[in-house]
Amino acid sequence: MSFLFEQMTVIGVGLIGGSLARAARQRGLVCRFVGAGRGAPNLERALALGVVDRVERDHRLAVRDSDLVVVGTPVQAGIEVVRNILPEMSPGAVLTDVGSVKGPFVRAVEGMDLRQVRFVGGHPIAGTERSGVEASFPELFENRRTILTPTQKTDPKALQALKSLWEGVGAQVDLLNPEAHDRILADISHLPHLIAYALVDSALEGEGLPYAAGGFRDFTRIASSSPEMWREICLDNRNALLASLDAFEARLAALRRMVEGGDGPGMEGVFRRAKEGRDGWLKDKGWA
Repeated sequence: MSFLFEQMTVIGVGLIGGSLARAARQRGLVCRFVGAGRGAPNLERALALGVVDRVERDHRLAVRDSDLVVVGTPVQAGIEVVRNILPEMSPGAVLTDVGSVKGPFVRAVEGMDLRQVRFVGGHPIAGTERSGVEASFPELFENRRTILTPTQKTDPKALQALKSLWEGVGAQVDLLNPEAHDRILADISHLPHLIAYALVDSALEGEGLPYAAGGFRDFTRIASSSPEMWREICLDNRNALLASLDAFEARLAALRRMVEGGDGPGMEGVFRRAKEGRDGWLKDKGWA
């Protein structure tokens, strides 16, 4: 059998890294899998579940002889991981990540002495509010988008190999520069998480939470995501997130003025435009 990669090392075998390993194994895209991380229980569980074939606590040992290394840690930790593993990586190996913020990570890694390691930033736009390897499943990326963020320094063959891997696990692959990626994700992911956390936090101070039902549950589902992870994402993408917050606050202020002024037609116009836009988006996605 011909594989895209002979050995994949996943550093941070959680929901995303674990799901990628499961999917690549199921589709016959990679031959062998190595899991790495600092938490022994999670690694042992990844081994027991058959997500990986071998585990290592030492990242440097984990990447030896691997022709693909996937970094699945928060951005700042990932930068240090890459700095640590580069001397042990095989010449020509492909290095990628799955982080939600691309600019700081791409700039930091491309500023290192990569030698002959070929780096391509990546971000699968898929996930759930659950975390850890036990939450992983091979269908996670099917009919979802994965964004790769090549630069002028990116090796074309490495880019094509990663594109084939992600398409092989069912994803639609788009190419964006890192800064454009971060602006878009601030609007559609990072800001919504911030709002969900703030809304639940506000509700906890009132008396209405016991009466909340399905609408509140659905709107705030992502507030059950990892607080530690989202703290890091918001700080790593702070400039783009602040711009998104400014734009959102301006729209919210406009709605407040409509409420104060009794501007029913104005409010209905905003609501109708939002409803029609969301309904069209759901239809395009095949979710309606």
